[in-house]
Amino acid sequence: MLPPQAGVQTEPLLSGPSFWEDTLRYLYLPRLKNRDVLSQAIRAGAATKDFFGTAYGQGNGKYDGFKFGDASIQIDDTLLLIEPTAAKLYQEAQTSEPKPIPATGTQTQGGGQTGTTITGGGNGAGGGGTPPPSTSKAPKSFHGTADVAPATAKMRLVQIADEIVSLLASDPNASVKVVIEISAEFPNGAKDTVKRAVSENANSLGLKSADWE
Repeated sequence: MLPPQAGVQTEPLLSGPSFWEDTLRYLYLPRLKNRDVLSQAIRAGAATKDFFGTAYGQGNGKYDGFKFGDASIQIDDTLLLIEPTAAKLYQEAQTSEPKPIPATGTQTQGGGQTGTTITGGGNGAGGGGTPPPSTSKAPKSFHGTADVAPATAKMRLVQIADEIVSLLASDPNASVKVVIEISAEFPNGAKDTVKRAVSENANSLGLKSADWE
């Protein structure tokens, strides 16, 4: 199956259960063998900028976990498909922020100066001395915490992994450790079915600790 053709709609298209169920409900939509076929089509389309962009949520005029031309996506019920024209405009808007002018201290013919820092102390009237070496030390560690709402946990964890963890791990000299802490309170006591299912899943997933009190 080829990736979906680009349409004229500018709103994101939900590719979760609603889209899959629509392919089964409406006669004018092509029938797919199973959801794996849909997933393969979405990954193929996401790898280019011809069909759609992807995100995991939308709010305040922004797309959470936005990607365009990137097939490294997680296909689940929160995934959104964004019409390519809208995705292109959104990507351009995100990358069009003005960049700061580097502080070179170079003089121009008109007597002006480029940059934000001018260093003097050189021989002659024109200055031109070598700037002193920076005394600031590069940071050697990073620590971050975030409160994640249970309803959007999957989307937020993917976003944090893409936009924070992957950047830290891109440095070959970095040693990155990610710790997830889960806390749940049950004023009336947890149900036996919930306790049993969570304990079994925690054991199969290899959680370092999973204690009930």
